[in-house]
Amino acid sequence: MMAQSRAWILAAVVPVLAVALVSAAPGAARAQGAPLTRLYAPKPPAGSAYVRVVNPTGVAAAVSLGGAAPVPLGPGGARATAYRVLPGGTPLALSVDGKSVAGDPVPAPDGFLTVVLSAAGQTWAARALADATDGRDDLKVMLRFYNLADGCSATLAVVDGPAVFEAVPATQSRQRAINPVEANLAGRCGTKVSPPLRLPKLKAGDHYSLFLGGSAAEPLLEGQIDETEPFRGVAN
Repeated sequence: MMAQSRAWILAAVVPVLAVALVSAAPGAARAQGAPLTRLYAPKPPAGSAYVRVVNPTGVAAAVSLGGAAPVPLGPGGARATAYRVLPGGTPLALSVDGKSVAGDPVPAPDGFLTVVLSAAGQTWAARALADATDGRDDLKVMLRFYNLADGCSATLAVVDGPAVFEAVPATQSRQRAINPVEANLAGRCGTKVSPPLRLPKLKAGDHYSLFLGGSAAEPLLEGQIDETEPFRGVAN
């Protein structure tokens, strides 16, 4: 009698389990397969460069880098583009307001480059600043400070506190890793001090750039989180 009961239970349960497994299989396959499409995203070819453009001037500009659609940069908006993957060793094909820029830089392969715009009347020019990549620490925040103020030997300091960077020459940059903090910062050119800039809430692994623009008489400090555009492959 007990053997007959067990046989009846098995006969009832096994079909139910079989249906459940068959029903679950397609869903399981989708769950396992979905991340694979993200895992195999295109990777930049060897020798690529990561390039961005900064407009620290008081004039708004539509900036095109590498033949891409123009991006507005300037007062009241973003100061810098995201880093874009471009072929190293090749001119950038940089244009402003639809016109070619004097001094179109050639980025070095396998490096990061920040291209700084300057304006003289209706003419735009560019100069290149290679971004250092040493000292990276994913447990901290990486700060990059660019002195783009004419005639200024710059200091970046916490308001009513210590200096973060000192005596940075014009058209040069410095970087360092710091712990995530909330602070008010200001740039100084001699006795002239910029209006304070409040650091946003940054987390470990973030990269943040500070641009000191204006002039030695009227420095202006602005900041922006560094971003890199996703690489979508080489166009055919």
